[in-house]
Amino acid sequence: MHTEADKNALAGEGFSEHRALENPPGKSERELRALAAHSQSVREAERARISREIHDELGQALTGLKMDLSWLEKRLPGDLAAPAAKIRSMSRLIDDTIRSVRRIASALRPQVLDEFGLAGALRRQARQFQARTGIRCKMDLPAEPFAMDPERASDVFRIFQEAMTNVARHAGATRVTIQLRLEAGQLLLNVLDNGMGIPPADMRRPDALGLLGVRERALLLGGRVGIEGGDGEGTRLRLAVPLQPQAGP
Repeated sequence: MHTEADKNALAGEGFSEHRALENPPGKSERELRALAAHSQSVREAERARISREIHDELGQALTGLKMDLSWLEKRLPGDLAAPAAKIRSMSRLIDDTIRSVRRIASALRPQVLDEFGLAGALRRQARQFQARTGIRCKMDLPAEPFAMDPERASDVFRIFQEAMTNVARHAGATRVTIQLRLEAGQLLLNVLDNGMGIPPADMRRPDALGLLGVRERALLLGGRVGIEGGDGEGTRLRLAVPLQPQAGP
């Protein structure tokens, strides 16, 4: 059951950040945003291409090498203990390298998005977060799949990752409530923790690069983001973005 505070926080109203978005930007500003969004899309497409190449080509080569080592180990005479031990050591190193390749490929382009869609990717990320940190995650996600531009889904996923990273690093929370819903052609993401809260001054610090990245991604998506926190009241992130890119002026 949500507490009354949870219900109010997840209502999706009252974005406190980027009030300027309520006023339509001028033509030059819209053009700059469109250019920045296009550049971001190109970068995301390139990251996806590199991720696939790393995962497919390098990952397959390492797997083949591990199989060859296994083949060789089985054919060694039983009295060659030292070479057999070296082969096992090499095999463990290949396993570690394969895990690193998967991690790097996932950092470039989360494969989970392609496999499970945005809602499924958020669910898996939250479960991994809960297992890693011990912070309980309560999820309210759409049961049915929905269409969203892949690059936009990737940006929303990155925003969610940053929100959860901040919870783990700074909040001192024991619970996170995550809600994703669709409304009037928009995707609404709410992340609420029960931690110590984030002081408003910290949200405006120039070295708060994670929060800056969240705001920049939201702007490039044509959406808006609200980040609020009070002393002992937890931190709330509310994101609203169009499901599909909006037509230019």
